[in-house]
Amino acid sequence: MIVWILSRRSSQAAIDAMVANKESYDAQIESLKSHHREEVQKIQDLHLKYQETLVKIEERYKKKKEQLTNIEKKKVKQIIKKAKDNPNEINEKIENLFGFTSST
Repeated sequence: MIVWILSRRSSQAAIDAMVANKESYDAQIESLKSHHREEVQKIQDLHLKYQETLVKIEERYKKKKEQLTNIEKKKVKQIIKKAKDNPNEINEKIENLFGFTSST
């Protein structure tokens, strides 16, 4: 009878320890899952911010390109206006402006 009581106590203590360990592990797993969800959300937020930034950069590039094209058109018009009687001068200035050479 004494052995049964002692073994019963030690069995209950072992069961209590296992239950406590399981609860601790479950809490750790839930904490890890929560942390993982937060990290996934951060990644999604950063990806969205990246996409928005990329769109803004592309829009700025397009505007700058259009502005540059308009400026270049104005410069070509000025070159033609100033040297309208000298085609060689027009060719030379346009070549210098755009960095290319003509085949003529």
